[in-house]
Amino acid sequence: MNKLKKMSSSDVFRTLHPGLQGLVAEKGWKDGLSEVQLKAIPVILAGHDCIIEAPTAGGKTEAVFFPTLTRASQDKKKSVQVLYLAPLRALLNNIEIRAEKYAEVCGLDSFKWHGDVGQREKIDEFRRPSQLLLTTPESLEAILLRKSGWVNFFSGLEVVIIDEAHNFAFGDRGGHLVSLLERLEKALQVPFQRIALTATIGNPEEMLKWLAGLSREPGKRVHVSTKKQKEKDYLIHFFDRRLDEHYKGQYEKQSLFRKIDAIYKILPNKKTIVFNASRSGTEAIATAVGKMNQSGSIRNPVRVRTHHSSVSKYYREEAEKLIRAAEETGLQAIISTSTLELGIDIGELDQVIQVGGLTSSSAFLQRVGRTGRREGKKQFFRGICIANNDLLLLTAVVSLGKKGISEAIRFSRKAYHLLAHQLICLSLQHNGIRLLDAWDILSHAYCFSDIQLNKFEELAAEMIKKKFLREVDCELVVGEEGEKSFLGSNWRNLFAVFDGAPMYDVVEGKKHVGTLDSAFVESLTIPFLFVLGGMEWKAEKVNPKTKQVIAKKTKIGEAPRWDVFQGADVPIETAKEAGRILFANDYPDFLDNEARDGIEAVRNKYFNINWHYGKWVINVSESGNCEIYTFAGDAINRTLALLIRQEGISKVTSSYKRVEIKSSINDAEQTTRNIFDLLTYVKSMGPVELERLGKKLTQELRLIAFSRFSKCLPKNLFSEALGERSLDIDGLRRELKNNKLEIKKDYIIR
Repeated sequence: MNKLKKMSSSDVFRTLHPGLQGLVAEKGWKDGLSEVQLKAIPVILAGHDCIIEAPTAGGKTEAVFFPTLTRASQDKKKSVQVLYLAPLRALLNNIEIRAEKYAEVCGLDSFKWHGDVGQREKIDEFRRPSQLLLTTPESLEAILLRKSGWVNFFSGLEVVIIDEAHNFAFGDRGGHLVSLLERLEKALQVPFQRIALTATIGNPEEMLKWLAGLSREPGKRVHVSTKKQKEKDYLIHFFDRRLDEHYKGQYEKQSLFRKIDAIYKILPNKKTIVFNASRSGTEAIATAVGKMNQSGSIRNPVRVRTHHSSVSKYYREEAEKLIRAAEETGLQAIISTSTLELGIDIGELDQVIQVGGLTSSSAFLQRVGRTGRREGKKQFFRGICIANNDLLLLTAVVSLGKKGISEAIRFSRKAYHLLAHQLICLSLQHNGIRLLDAWDILSHAYCFSDIQLNKFEELAAEMIKKKFLREVDCELVVGEEGEKSFLGSNWRNLFAVFDGAPMYDVVEGKKHVGTLDSAFVESLTIPFLFVLGGMEWKAEKVNPKTKQVIAKKTKIGEAPRWDVFQGADVPIETAKEAGRILFANDYPDFLDNEARDGIEAVRNKYFNINWHYGKWVINVSESGNCEIYTFAGDAINRTLALLIRQEGISKVTSSYKRVEIKSSINDAEQTTRNIFDLLTYVKSMGPVELERLGKKLTQELRLIAFSRFSKCLPKNLFSEALGERSLDIDGLRRELKNNKLEIKKDYIIR
């Protein structure tokens, strides 16, 4: 590695290929290279692995393409030298023109490779490789399994660039990706540079470990926060649906209408993305806008389209194109799920609207970062809620975003289902592979870092037993069941194995009720009860393949067994900020008057709890029922609830705020003592005891299929993988150590 030394901006600029220098001058970039480019280029040219962490529209793409293409041009090879991986085909399509231009001025070729590209073009590319290859992890897997000469194709590989790394790292695709890096490096027998581009995250040091794996030292963090703070115009509107009864019979004043009316009023003459959590929600908003367009009083109708995973590729791409078009011919708004959260270029936006709750501050920063890019323009955000819980969470997320705080990513280290997938892939790639050779390759990937060799051997034995694999001359090859399950339909189930959305749709008959987080659904035994949209529901059937929960409303007065937010798990950072806001004396400056009233209403509900940072409050009633207010987030509280149920208390519910225990002994003091002793015991646990507790809790989880490859696992490894997804035992112990336990005065233990 070259020694890294401090360079002036002009020195950094002069390190670039003359063609790129000319391009920068030709484009007339006002300030030359951006801050992230000035910081990243010397690190990359010195050969260091790194993560480039910067806000949206900071110039991260050029920060990696400029130095890597400059270096490739100095020793041009007849193979891929720069491999760029993105999570979406749309991102590849979006970046293709820029990438081609940057490569061209350096005397290099560029090629985009994914499922929509024709086979003839791919064959030609494989014969005469471009120096820059743009693709997805799934297409890279297909190359490794189906192109016999791929080692030569990648023989000169110098660097792998992972765009939107935070998006990968949140799910199984990230584990798949880092496994592919280990397989590439082992086959090429030459280490290549690893670079990840990411939005701001809460635990960058662990992302560096994830990127490096176990065979190399973690790289460097190149972090840029906007020095010149953009002026912000943030406001959350609240339309309290509790007032609907008061306005009964006057539909124009009801909360749903007021919500749509508020959206409609700020759409004209602006370029907007309206984000909503569910596909059905986006369609409902678009339909409502269409009806208002037809009301007769509108001179210039608002042109909108929807954008989500159920919309065809053609119409998604058309919407992206139309939003970039001139005002007279294009769209004014796209109503989208999270599909437009990533860096697809849709031009300059005037505003972003969030309808309903949001749990992730990093998602908020990604979304709002699409606005205010032009000089003198503000970042413009509007939140619109009708439910108190949505309001509190969105307020917490925006508050964190204003402080520049993102949540930490929970990286998988026991991804047994991915290990099963990769074992099948390696057996195909090598036309049979010895078990220890497979382990030598895969054990270096971070997603398998907590898996021991004996567990890997146990997994392989189970896969042989179930005929997913078979052993021939001491080598593993795909078995009869493996062929039937994964190799039909042109191997589609092998390549497209990871679900894009970690959500289950809740349906009652033909009616779409809402969405639930996968980790929540997969941790419970059917039937289970939950609260969604302010109503109580009973889950009667779960279909992991279609990601659906079939549910029915419960009878009035029946207590729910589980309380959840409509959407993804609430992380600890958001939960704690929600708690801080709930027990504060002032209000964030981005709430309208009705939103302030909404926060005040929630505060009144919890005013006597007096929670704050560093404290858990155990609130006990005379009947013996108990509430533990932690504001520790869904995963930790779900773990705590399961732990308490292990003590023989069956009626335990949880949310991101608290865990509630309905005691059967009708003795407040005894209930309190039992809970206090249990928490104190967990607080004092050492690593061995904690591991034993983790095993005990994960064994109690219902083994619902969370992956196409979970059926390859023996029961104990299935439980471990599911437990890692659903629970947070380390987090529970950490929070217990960092928080004082306080019991309500009437029932204090002496």
